[in-house]
Amino acid sequence: MRYRKTAATLSRTAAGIVAVLIAALCIAILPATAPPASAANAADWDPGYIIDDAIFYDSNAMTAPDIQTFLNGQVRACRSGYTCLKDYAQSTDNRPADAFCNGYSASARQSAAEIIDNVARSCGISQRVLLVLLQKEQGLVTDTAPSAWSFSAAMGQGCPDTAPCDPATQGFFYQVYYAARQFEVYRAYPNSFGYRAQRWNNILYNPNTACGTQSVFINNQATAALYIYTPYTPNAAALANMYGTGDSCSAYGNRNFWRLFTDWFGDTRSYAPHPGFVDYWNARGGASGTMGPPTGYPVFVDANGQGWYQRFRAGVVYGSNYGGTAFVFDNVILAEYNRQGGPASGMGWPTGEQICSTGLRCSQSFLYATISSTAAYGAHTLWGGLNDYWKAGGGTDGRLGAALNDAVYSTAGAQPAWVQNFERGVVAQNPAGTFLVPYGDVMSVWLRAGGGEGWLGWPASEYSCVAGGCAQRFAGGTITWNSTYGAHVISGGFIAEWTRRGGFGALGPALTDLVTVPAGANGGGWVQNFGGGVLAQSGAGIFLVPYGPAQALWSASGGQSGTWGWPYSDRTCVASGCGQSFQYGGISDSTTWGVHTIYGGLGQAWKAAGGMSGYGAALNDIRYATSNGGGYIQHYSSGVVTQQRDAAPVFTPYGRILDVWFYYGAEATWLGWPKGTQTCSSTGCVQQFQNGVARSDAAGSVSFLPR
Repeated sequence: MRYRKTAATLSRTAAGIVAVLIAALCIAILPATAPPASAANAADWDPGYIIDDAIFYDSNAMTAPDIQTFLNGQVRACRSGYTCLKDYAQSTDNRPADAFCNGYSASARQSAAEIIDNVARSCGISQRVLLVLLQKEQGLVTDTAPSAWSFSAAMGQGCPDTAPCDPATQGFFYQVYYAARQFEVYRAYPNSFGYRAQRWNNILYNPNTACGTQSVFINNQATAALYIYTPYTPNAAALANMYGTGDSCSAYGNRNFWRLFTDWFGDTRSYAPHPGFVDYWNARGGASGTMGPPTGYPVFVDANGQGWYQRFRAGVVYGSNYGGTAFVFDNVILAEYNRQGGPASGMGWPTGEQICSTGLRCSQSFLYATISSTAAYGAHTLWGGLNDYWKAGGGTDGRLGAALNDAVYSTAGAQPAWVQNFERGVVAQNPAGTFLVPYGDVMSVWLRAGGGEGWLGWPASEYSCVAGGCAQRFAGGTITWNSTYGAHVISGGFIAEWTRRGGFGALGPALTDLVTVPAGANGGGWVQNFGGGVLAQSGAGIFLVPYGPAQALWSASGGQSGTWGWPYSDRTCVASGCGQSFQYGGISDSTTWGVHTIYGGLGQAWKAAGGMSGYGAALNDIRYATSNGGGYIQHYSSGVVTQQRDAAPVFTPYGRILDVWFYYGAEATWLGWPKGTQTCSSTGCVQQFQNGVARSDAAGSVSFLPR
């Protein structure tokens, strides 16, 4: 059955039309036929762009002789007793001109070809469209035994299934004339019908509303008119069997119109710009501009928010709700976009124009990714967090540059990561964040350790530089670099210690790799040189030996494996100077007294007394004396330590007793070596010596008494 298509429908709303259609409309179904040699391809079907306006309303598409030749070619001979369309003729009457057609002049006899041509020119409709409609509705063009009713209701105009055909439109001439006129009514009042161009329309798949609808953006008036005339769109099953039938929810009217027109007359869509692309194209110079002329027809894509694309001489223009309109030039970026799957892929639609800058670098953004390119490495896609990081860094001309390869997902290391190479280095996105490892010595050291899949793992901070060098933290260690010593890894407990001591800003970069010292006479441990000194870790702890005269002396004597052994404290400074205790003594230095070593029993006494915070800096080297059995003497900022052979060290503070003892010859006098700690009170001080006792009073007088 066929919905009565008259001007009375002008006032109906979309909802009203659908309600009437459900009750009074059926679907034109052509018998399954073998496809012609140049068959229509379902992949080219676009529900929102069935036919160009320019083609649909071209009333000069054919002449009456052209139509007759075409009809003759469709039917070799009619069955006996029947009149085929190619042989059909009738009288016509006058039709008055109105706002839709230029009228019609009566004739005693006109062939079907003449009627089709005259109506087409009067109402501004393509002769080809009328031929396709005649075939779509009743199969008249190819029917070898048409019935009288087929001619009487040739276009289905005003002929509902629920009632006889309207006498005002009955008969072949009236059917052709008023059907053509009805399409002009649709064009004259585009906003008065349920389906409209340049907006989204929900179109039923079938009169059975349970079959559902498809949301279709109708591009142009001709397509809207076809849906008003036959308000269904083919479902996937109908398109899958283009020359046959689909399923119980399939409708075929508009599919068959497009298929027939394509098979008979070629493409229903000229290479004119899509209506939505016209302004964009004209703004870029039209056919002589940067895009060039169209070289393909628009294609609808129902994915990622839906949209259209069309090929032009210089590339492809894309338009979508979410991405807007953008042109992708026919270069490696377009090739990469197509390789990823185009607008229906995970990339989605383009969201910006292609940008090219220095060094033949180009990039283009899409809904969910970016493609960057270089002349040397081609085009590669940036996804997700890598894409966000790249854009935040300035894109192609920023701190990363263009991508040199596709992103790779690595699960071989301790943590998974996405990794991609750029012109300035390697970017890794892992649970710690997204960071760049720039090309250079730091990357070389990292790669030698196995990269992100090795023991150092993925980067855990940005590469940063200060005066004197650069550093970058990784999951398993930190790599530092300076121009003189290159790049070295800080690992293990040294990472926390280096950080605790101020990191790069205070301790400076590592100047050597970490050295493992095997257990020997002094015990094992680890040593590493930094810009601020030598960091050494042993059983006593981890301490820094800062560069300077004391460190030079320690290192010259063999460092941790030499005379002084491992450091047992950090270097400490007081008013008298600075010093540091080691496994076998100490080294102190001051601007006044210079550098002196403290070792043996005197060294142990110095350390036990608190080193620099106890006795203070050494004022001279240890002196050995042979008098009175022999022993050792060393001066410190707060006193003198002496050690007679085979006796314990004794500290004597500076004062009158020490002054007088040294005045008379110190250990060489009859008193000999100090034997006990000096004790003092308000009345004076007392100190035992090897052969006597020294006393001082409050006035400063000193007396020596034999034992």
